[in-house]
Amino acid sequence: MDMVDLLRLFIKAERTGHWDLHLATVNDMLPFFAAAGHNLYLKSAYIYLQQMLQLKDDHPDVHTAFQNGHHVIGRSNRFWAGLPSDLVIEQALMRSVKTTGELTRGRGMTAAERARWILSMPACAGINSAVQELCGIDYHTSSQHKESSEARKERDHKDVFTLISFLKNRYPFAEDPSLRNMETGVIAAENVNVDNARTVGSNIVQKMVSKTVADILFRRFEQAVTMNAKMADGVDGDSFEVDPQLLFQRLLIASDAMYDDKSEIFRSELCSQPSSLFDSSGLMRQANKVLLADAMWNLGDCSTEELPSGFEQYVLDGGSLIQRLPWRQGESFNSICNSYLEYGSRR
Repeated sequence: MDMVDLLRLFIKAERTGHWDLHLATVNDMLPFFAAAGHNLYLKSAYIYLQQMLQLKDDHPDVHTAFQNGHHVIGRSNRFWAGLPSDLVIEQALMRSVKTTGELTRGRGMTAAERARWILSMPACAGINSAVQELCGIDYHTSSQHKESSEARKERDHKDVFTLISFLKNRYPFAEDPSLRNMETGVIAAENVNVDNARTVGSNIVQKMVSKTVADILFRRFEQAVTMNAKMADGVDGDSFEVDPQLLFQRLLIASDAMYDDKSEIFRSELCSQPSSLFDSSGLMRQANKVLLADAMWNLGDCSTEELPSGFEQYVLDGGSLIQRLPWRQGESFNSICNSYLEYGSRR
């Protein structure tokens, strides 16, 4: 909940243009960056804070502008309407670059085209404003913020009750003080210290004081240990982290010299989830049809006038079949399967 409150304060600082709150929240994020192992974020935020704290002496005019809320971009005059610069770049600049007829959709990205596009944008904006004024068309937003609309309130109300029902059904706050997963009820091992992430990260940040960026070293054993880290007894009683994905790959490589039939090694469960569908972090892999296409083209010329005798292997695009064969309401799975088989045999 401390991290949730920290994110809420950071969002508030960005949306309202509160410079001091922005620096305070970034400073409070440093221990969590360190505990989670986000070392690049930690280094960048640490240097960023040092430079911004000296901004009042180095560039007083910029510091005054930031104090007035100009470190964020407001596309309207409403109170809760500040946006970070990177978000505005994606919403405005990158969107205009990627529209039809612009740099990435027809013109090209040569140096001359980029210079011509940049220099012409102010003129185009002036022409646009003049045409709107001539036609009597004005673009403006409502004084009501979109987050105060009835639809947003109803969705927030629904989300709150969803969370309450989740907590009631799981009973996460048991009398047992052990650290556990709120959803599954799995009790954490003794070495799990993720609940003390702030303290763990603060110890790492203290070691960065009075050191240059090149001299800062991060050690993994100093980071917070989460429940996903599966520990096992290793050599001489030492513990090490077991990665199911890496274990599966090593066993598969070792099986080349041990088994003629690799199906022997799949008779026992090697990992908690199929490595072909999920990565080591437990997230489902994205589909990549390009690999299938490359494998087909690497075979040589795939075109043929007629199939050889006894050749009965086909590659069917399941997505294409779903679009070509509609599912009628009330139809059974058996009839749907037969319709697919009939369509495939005709093709």
